Amino acid sequence: MTYDFYSHLDSRVDSLAQEWLPEGFIGFASGFVDLCTVASARGNRDKSVQGRNKSKDGARDIYVLRTLQHMRKLRGHLPGWFTDLFDVEPLALHPGWLTIDVSFTLQTPWYSKDDRPFHVLHNPVRKERLFGIPFMSAASWKGLLRWSMQMTQGLIGPEPIEDRQTREVAAATVHHLFGNEKGEDELFQAGALRCYPTWFSAIDFEVINPHSRKTRAGTNPIYYEVVPANTNGRLRLLYAPFPRQAEHDGVDPIFALTTLFHAIERLLTRYGFSAKRTAGWGLAEVNGWKVSGHGGTECGTREQVTSALKQLLRGRRDAR
Repeated sequence: MTYDFYSHLDSRVDSLAQEWLPEGFIGFASGFVDLCTVASARGNRDKSVQGRNKSKDGARDIYVLRTLQHMRKLRGHLPGWFTDLFDVEPLALHPGWLTIDVSFTLQTPWYSKDDRPFHVLHNPVRKERLFGIPFMSAASWKGLLRWSMQMTQGLIGPEPIEDRQTREVAAATVHHLFGNEKGEDELFQAGALRCYPTWFSAIDFEVINPHSRKTRAGTNPIYYEVVPANTNGRLRLLYAPFPRQAEHDGVDPIFALTTLFHAIERLLTRYGFSAKRTAGWGLAEVNGWKVSGHGGTECGTREQVTSALKQLLRGRRDAR
C-alpha cells in the first residue's frame, strides 16, 4: 500500500488509460490532469515504452484534445448560476456603497500560470480546482489595479509627480481604496475596495517554437494554455468603505472613484492584465460600464457613469 498520490496513480496509469478519451469521462479539473501528468513523467523516464499514448508527447496531445472538447461544451457561456454567485443586489447596499461591473472582450490572449505543483504542460493557465474553469483571482485584480492607479496618478512610472501636495493626495487616494501594501506597518488598514474573480469560458493553446541558430530549424515547441482573444469577461468590484472612512483618510469619494475608473480603463485597454504583457497579451476592449448604488443604477460609458457618481452616492450625502 502506498501513501503517495502520484505513486498511486503511476501504479494504475495502465488500467486507467482507457478512460482518457471516452466522452463520459468526468474529472477534467483534477483526476484527468494528474493522470496525464503521471503518464508524461513515465514517458520521460522510460524511453523504451512503445505506443504514443504512453509517451510524453502522447500524454500532452491527449490533454490538449480533451481540454478543447471540455471547453467546447460550454460554447462560450458559463452557467448562469455560476456567474451569479458574486452578484450583489443594489437593494442590499448600504448608503455610500457602490458595485462596479465592467464588461470587456479580450483582444489578445490572456495567460496566468496555474499554481499546480505538477502538470503535463509547462505553462498551464490558472483554473478553478473544482470545475476546471480558467479565472483571474481577486488578489491579482487588486494588485494590478493598485499598480495602474499608481501609474495613472504619477506615483510611479516614467513621469512621476513633482508637486508634493498633489502626490500626497494621490497616495491617500490609493491608500483609501486598496489599504496598505504587503509588509507595511504604519497606518495599517483595509482598503474600501473589494475585488471579485473573473471567469472565462474558453481555452486555447499558443505554441512558441524556438529555432536553432545553426540549423534554423525548430527545436522543442513550448505550449502555452491561454484564454483566446474574443472571449468575454467581467470585472466586478465593490466599493464598501467603513463609516466615515473617506473623511478619516481625507479623501473625496467621487474623486477616488473617478481616478479608479480611469485606472481600470487604462489597465484593460493599454497596460494589459495578463502575464507576458510585454508581448501584448491581456489587452481588452471595454464593452460597457454598470455602476449601482443607493441612489440607483447607471449604465453606459465611463464618462456617463462618472457623471452620475454624485447621484449614486446620494444616500451617503443624505445620511449626513
